[in-house]
Amino acid sequence: MADNDALPKSMVVGWRPSSVSGWGVYGQNLIRQLIEKGRNPVLYLAPHLLDVTPEVAAQLEPVLQRQVHLQDLLEKVGLLEFDYPVLHALRNDFLPSLDEQVARGDKNIGVIFFESTEISEEGLDRAREYDLIVTGSTWNAEILEGRGLSNVANVFQGIDDTIFQPGKKIDRYPDRFVIYSGGKLEYRKAQDVVITAFKEFHADHPEALLTFAWANQWTGIMPTISNSKFTKGQPDVVDDEMLIDDWLVKNGLSEDSFVNLGMLPNKDLPDQIVSADMAVFPNRCEPGTNLVAMEAMAMGLPTILAANTGQLDLIQEGNCYPLNNQTLVQPYAPYNEVEGWREPTVAETVKLMEEIYADRDEARRRGDKAATFLRTLSWSNQIDRLITEIEALYRI
Repeated sequence: MADNDALPKSMVVGWRPSSVSGWGVYGQNLIRQLIEKGRNPVLYLAPHLLDVTPEVAAQLEPVLQRQVHLQDLLEKVGLLEFDYPVLHALRNDFLPSLDEQVARGDKNIGVIFFESTEISEEGLDRAREYDLIVTGSTWNAEILEGRGLSNVANVFQGIDDTIFQPGKKIDRYPDRFVIYSGGKLEYRKAQDVVITAFKEFHADHPEALLTFAWANQWTGIMPTISNSKFTKGQPDVVDDEMLIDDWLVKNGLSEDSFVNLGMLPNKDLPDQIVSADMAVFPNRCEPGTNLVAMEAMAMGLPTILAANTGQLDLIQEGNCYPLNNQTLVQPYAPYNEVEGWREPTVAETVKLMEEIYADRDEARRRGDKAATFLRTLSWSNQIDRLITEIEALYRI
């Protein structure tokens, strides 16, 4: 068994920190927490669209300076080898394999959030190449354990509790009842359900306003929204920009009924969330715990959540408004197997919107309970849990 002096103080984060994607926010906060816990985070990939406060920029600067040198070295030698652990970002079916990674450590940890439950025998073999597989939801972990993997640890993502915390509502949109929705636009995230439910709700409550952050850097997955039976077509894309506003108008929303927040950096989301009266996430599948929903709940926002896949880990008695009336989802490209995915109903979504609108005191109670629960899932706590799982590899 290793003593404490033999445990690794350095860890390699094998994906790009960013301010505008789930993976990127995870990477940014992983690096920050390692620094704050006296560890040495190592990065070899350049950040992407990283927009942080001056204080965070100063904290990250030494890591980013070293990254430039490591990137130069990688371009020269083609493979970086470390004598401490490397965390690797994996895609569906455990791609890429360890042999294909351009960085390897004395321990290699694969981090995965998989939507498709189609896992090949080759994929399972790839998973076993890693010393540890880290999932981000009970749903993902149980599927892997059911397929016979024993090297699985489940560690949820976290929230930055220094900025995502309850606060007095900012009246950014006077005399409007504001409904917030986040997540990149695609069929899996069910913005079609949000749009259709909001349209019904708005017909009875014309002061309702939909604010949304649906920007999608991966425009290849966005067209899946056209699978919807609720909305028509998909947004046009011009110069890599989705024309969501035009698409919403074509689907029956008036221009004054919504506000497109664009691609906001994570640090700017709290100002928008605190301006809302509720949040809606009728997602058909979440491989993690839905970081955007976690952040809304952490701020005490009454939240509607589809009770499926990774979102189940957020649902406790009386801390949200769960969508339970769900049916099976039919597979669609690129997802050939969708075990655990569920289709919520527009009717139940509207019903819960009406409940929140009608009983603000109960909505506030549920929001407060959500915020209390989410405080246990701070990035500080979650990275402690991740470190514990990694250190266990060295104690064997």
